[in-house]
Amino acid sequence: MSFKTVMRMRRGRLLAPLVMASALLMSACSWQAQSPAGAAPGRELTIATTYAIDDLDPATSGYWGVEFGYVELLMRASADGVPTPWVLSGLEAVDDRTWRLTLNEAVTFVNGRPFDAKALAATLEWSAEHQSGFARSANFASAKVTGPLEVTLRTTAPTPTMPNLLADESNVLVMDVEAYQEYKSSGKGAEALLEAGLYTGPYKVTSLGVQGAELAPVENYWQGEPALDRLGIRFVTEATSRVQAVQSGEVDLALYMPVSTARTLQGRKDAYFLKGEPTGLVFGLISRVTSPLMRDEAVRRAIYRATDYRAIAGDVLQGHAGYAKGVFPPRYPYTLETQQTDLKRAASELEAAGWAAGGDGIREKDGERLVIRVLCTPALADGITIAEAMQSQLREAGIEVKVVQVDDHGAARDGADWDVSLSSSLLSFGGSPDQALSELLASGGANNYAKIADSELDSLISELGKTSQVKRRTELLRQVQRLIWDRGYYAVAAQRLLTVVVGPQWRGYRVPVPNLWVDHKTAPTT
Repeated sequence: MSFKTVMRMRRGRLLAPLVMASALLMSACSWQAQSPAGAAPGRELTIATTYAIDDLDPATSGYWGVEFGYVELLMRASADGVPTPWVLSGLEAVDDRTWRLTLNEAVTFVNGRPFDAKALAATLEWSAEHQSGFARSANFASAKVTGPLEVTLRTTAPTPTMPNLLADESNVLVMDVEAYQEYKSSGKGAEALLEAGLYTGPYKVTSLGVQGAELAPVENYWQGEPALDRLGIRFVTEATSRVQAVQSGEVDLALYMPVSTARTLQGRKDAYFLKGEPTGLVFGLISRVTSPLMRDEAVRRAIYRATDYRAIAGDVLQGHAGYAKGVFPPRYPYTLETQQTDLKRAASELEAAGWAAGGDGIREKDGERLVIRVLCTPALADGITIAEAMQSQLREAGIEVKVVQVDDHGAARDGADWDVSLSSSLLSFGGSPDQALSELLASGGANNYAKIADSELDSLISELGKTSQVKRRTELLRQVQRLIWDRGYYAVAAQRLLTVVVGPQWRGYRVPVPNLWVDHKTAPTT
């Protein structure tokens, strides 16, 4: 998901319920990966993740590779939202519609071909053609070779967030376009991609199946020798099974762990709960404005005014989430503290809109009870916990909450059986508010499943995407924040922290910037 990330609701495939019911423990604890001959003790890592990787196709599944060390990006996302060069050695704004991209020397694909200026231009052109979000957000016009390691990128309009766009896993993957086109022309199945060597990462996928993947270090990797002799990825949907796999020693690192795990593991020596810092990931809440109830702006505002954000972060999520006073991280210069819990105001606005308290305290209007459906998924257990907490919080304002759990959250959001949904961040993976706002909240946006259509909001988002001047960008972003709060379009229940469970050898693992779980330096800490 360009939000990829579990809040960023991930685009990956969950294991089938039958597999989860009948074979998870076998999948989590009995599948034995084979260590490569000569592997040094301790130079191995096995990761358990919720989501399955279907294949290595850059058009559909390539973004997973960024997270697991077999695909790279031109720029690297950072905790402060200011990306740094990755495969690029430099990115320079020549003018407001021209960017100069310079590559590091000696970068090669796994297949041995060089990633030079010609390959970079091909990658940018392919991404503009096949990744609609990138073409639109980057205002892509052309990419021309202007030196052995230099490409000049031109845009049709000012694109101040180009560094963020190039740090986003949904936009531009470093890939061998020529080799990919050869694969497409061959008519071979997806398994042929294992041999195509399309990417430049420190690890290469040697096998991929329904239970997981095996990766090996890449010889002559351009940044130096990878720290691991073997990397394994396991696809395990159930959080409890992921923890058990760590405790048994079959897995070293379990991802996407619910905060309840922290209490379960207190005092244990076979598994440890770790969390990262706020990086823009959130437990978002978005209103489906075409729902009959949610067409009423007073109802939308009341939902978010009645939500106790402090309690969600501190009590409901046990302090393992950030208190959301606004929709952006607190350290960002344009962040406003718009979110305030105010039960009295929520109740008074509902009264003024004709929603009167019924005999059981739930409000009614024209014979209809004020019952909202909150959509969430078991894949993100903490989202369910938040929705259940909202049941008691909103009841105090006379709003009944029904928690709707679905396995395929993406498909359910496209339907009409919900009023509020757990949602993704207003920051893209690369830290750009422009792209996320355009996709999630602008009329016709690629991820605007809430069907928000507000001409004033559209105008602000459009101007933001073409504005380079920092002061004006700050003004626009603050206007956006006020508008979406005042009209009840979107709120953040809590600032989400990445949470993992690790085995003893990985107790010092540093939880990374969103989802970059492995790089060439990742190694055991004890």
